[in-house]
Amino acid sequence: MRFFLLAALCLQHLPAVFAGVLLPRQNGTATWMDTSLSAQQRADALLPHLTWDEKVAQMGGIRQLLSANSTFNQTLYDSLYPLQHGILSYGSQLNQAQTVLPYANMVREQQRNNSLVPWITVTDSVNSIYLPGGTMFPATLSLSTSWNLTLYEQVVAAIRDENVALGTHWVLSPELEVSKDPRYGRVGEQYGEDVYLIGEFAAQYVKTMQERDEDGYMKVATTVKHFLYGQGSGGVNTASMDGGVNHLYNDLALPFIRVFKEDPASIMISYASIDRIPMSMNKAMIQGMLRNEMGFQGLVMSDAVAINHLYTQSLVASSYKDAAIKAVKAGMQLELAPQQPACFPYLVNSSNDTSIVEMVDEAVRQLLIIKFETGMFDQPLPTLENLNATLRSAGHLDTNLQASRESIVLLQNNGILPRPKLGKVALLGPFADILDPGSYAPSTSANPENGRTLRGSLEAVLGSESVQYVQGVNIRTDSGNSIAGIQQAVAAAKEADVAIVSLGSLSVYFLDGNVAQRTDGEFFSHPDLGFPGQQQQLLDAVLDTGVPTVLVLNGGQAFVLNNSTMRANAILHTFLGGEFTADALVEILQGQVNPSGKLTVTMPQAEGAFPVYYDFLPSDAEGGYAATVAGVCTSDWSFPCLTRGGATMAFGFGLGYTTFDIASSKAVVAGGGNVTVSCTVTNTGSVTGKEVVQVYYRQQYSNLIELPNKRLVRFQKVELSPGQSQDVSFSIDRNELGYYVNAQYQVDSGNYTFWVGSSSRAQDLMNVTLTL
Repeated sequence: MRFFLLAALCLQHLPAVFAGVLLPRQNGTATWMDTSLSAQQRADALLPHLTWDEKVAQMGGIRQLLSANSTFNQTLYDSLYPLQHGILSYGSQLNQAQTVLPYANMVREQQRNNSLVPWITVTDSVNSIYLPGGTMFPATLSLSTSWNLTLYEQVVAAIRDENVALGTHWVLSPELEVSKDPRYGRVGEQYGEDVYLIGEFAAQYVKTMQERDEDGYMKVATTVKHFLYGQGSGGVNTASMDGGVNHLYNDLALPFIRVFKEDPASIMISYASIDRIPMSMNKAMIQGMLRNEMGFQGLVMSDAVAINHLYTQSLVASSYKDAAIKAVKAGMQLELAPQQPACFPYLVNSSNDTSIVEMVDEAVRQLLIIKFETGMFDQPLPTLENLNATLRSAGHLDTNLQASRESIVLLQNNGILPRPKLGKVALLGPFADILDPGSYAPSTSANPENGRTLRGSLEAVLGSESVQYVQGVNIRTDSGNSIAGIQQAVAAAKEADVAIVSLGSLSVYFLDGNVAQRTDGEFFSHPDLGFPGQQQQLLDAVLDTGVPTVLVLNGGQAFVLNNSTMRANAILHTFLGGEFTADALVEILQGQVNPSGKLTVTMPQAEGAFPVYYDFLPSDAEGGYAATVAGVCTSDWSFPCLTRGGATMAFGFGLGYTTFDIASSKAVVAGGGNVTVSCTVTNTGSVTGKEVVQVYYRQQYSNLIELPNKRLVRFQKVELSPGQSQDVSFSIDRNELGYYVNAQYQVDSGNYTFWVGSSSRAQDLMNVTLTL
């Protein structure tokens, strides 16, 4: 075992610290240092040279390098290092990237000179790099509502390049959960409710992040997660899941199967218990389904503290050591342990168990492959000069603004928007002067380092004298003065030309100053899909004034918009915003930008009227229609009288300031049984705009299992000027039209219906049937 003798870190003393620890580099003639060999060959060459303790140490790491104010805990670091030095993370998100880099480089350099195996830095990367100082984009769900894969590629490339500049070569993204339950607090981290859309966006993320540099090294390794989750009990983060093999394959695993074609470096196992077996020790799921059936070849890691949960939460292990043994025998290869104790260090006493030794050797081999692939043994350390030149470059900021413009969804508009001259604005509500960026974003909500709140954006355009801001109520708690706050908001509305009411659900980092008002994100669920606290009372009071009102929604979730809420003249959803979301929103309000976002999660029609996802099974819609016969409601939900597929604001729905006609739809079977679906899109309005052409399909009669009523199979975003038309054609491989039965994929012959239109709603689609 090798120890670092680190002095107390102080930025001005860094050069002296460096001078005291540098040792001669390892012999460059070692076989594993031969760059002409593949990463696999180099890993195989190095593995026999590692001691048992060093192998165990590679299966964990130090995830809290620095606490707030760049504070380094020497004692803690020294105690963890001997058996946890495979991966490194930066720690507190309160430290600036430029401040952290010298510390990170110091321990990276020390590791290179004191160990056969270098560190690799692993962090979350949802909106941006892990630390403040980079370009902060909208969160994952917000970006998916753009339905623009080309733009998303540019976003991911910017985040990737900023990660590389910081020395981060492994990210814990993308997240492939299927957002079937609107109560789940982590929906904002995900791409939405549709398996095809998730797979396409996530595949683009992996392909772009893992792009090779000019020397052939993978720029940033990815971790697809969480295998498998998406329909946990009650929408709770670590809750159990039911699920037979056909449900798992056809409803949850399809995005993973798609993304595996891009060879992601690693996969993270979920917290869930599936069919009563916790995933962290679920050998059938990890080695059976994931490895043998689905063919995944990369590294398998735990979620944070998940192996501990076998002992402390699920109660299926009798100790931390027992948890470690059960996890590693199931196929777990890397432990994320931001909190101690970690479990894998207990494996150090299992060197005589040949079954464990074999699993540990394969785990370390997988980790070494990633380190060789990403150039950790060969590439120079990042420099502060390059970091400053890369973070927040002009191109990255331009991409960010465009992504923000295309991610906002207009849900309702009675003609009040666009409003080029907003006049005097009453800006009301608890989200009007904060940023809601998501719980993994390195940004404070009240005083964001970069970007503006809605109040700041409006005042920048209109002048502070034209914007009267009243918070009115808190997000989730009663301030004790809510009645007076609502009265002040009403008074401001009555004096204004238009009221803009900004409400929602807050998702922020746990060190954020507003964390006590948080209602969304990891560790939260939504048993009530209305607005938290007294926000609804505030909105109702403003709407009662009759003043033209625009409602702006915030948060990584869908909301139930009740009849009172629907009185708003216009409703927009910004989801989890980036630094330019408020600026883009003001552009949309004034008509400088035509909104083009589309929902990727369905908005429920009423509390309890879910599941609400669009691709339900036919048997889920027992009534199939809503009607009143002899005074009795006949529908899927008899009170209120709602249909299973009748959500007004469904998956794929979103309005703009122009209109589009999608016509001349046809589908033909080409050579090899492949299908071509085409249509003509015309901008029939008076404003240039973007439309998302969506293609859905269903097999008329399946042979063995029940299939969804329809499912997305293609989409394309097109921009057209007034009166302009464009022919859009989609080629669909016949093999994409199948389904899994007991883990075996099959494609049936028979009749297939294809729908083409602007959303998943029946009224927005045209259909054509053909025979395969």
